[in-house]
Amino acid sequence: MNEEITYIAKRYRKGKFSVEKSWKRLNIKPALKWNGLKIAAAVASVVVLSATAAIIYHQYELKDTTDKIVNESVRPAASLETVKIIDFENTPLPTVISKIKEVYGVEVINVPENAGEYRLSLHYEGNAVDLVATINDILETQMSVKE
Repeated sequence: MNEEITYIAKRYRKGKFSVEKSWKRLNIKPALKWNGLKIAAAVASVVVLSATAAIIYHQYELKDTTDKIVNESVRPAASLETVKIIDFENTPLPTVISKIKEVYGVEVINVPENAGEYRLSLHYEGNAVDLVATINDILETQMSVKE
């Protein structure tokens, strides 16, 4: 063991086991000096790209931003929304229309001129608007409901 210590004592020099000097001996520059600069450049590029993306995404425009009045559709009256049951068995369309007026208390408009030629068999549970829409689908007419 004494021989080992004397061998090391004779050959030891200050900085012989230094990382920087060993990189220099291999002719390679240490990466630690450039790490901080690389990180700063990466952070700066991320900030610039994020700001650019935010500006493009938001796209500030100089337009009139005042609130505009929106025309809202008129909500159907409560009598149009009442659900009732109605039955027809091979009934002519004018009779069906009078029955709708009697049961729901509404008027059906845009009745076809040849309404007597149409016959209808139907059991329906719902409101007047949906009933007339169903009849329009079946008979391919354009009738509508008026309160």
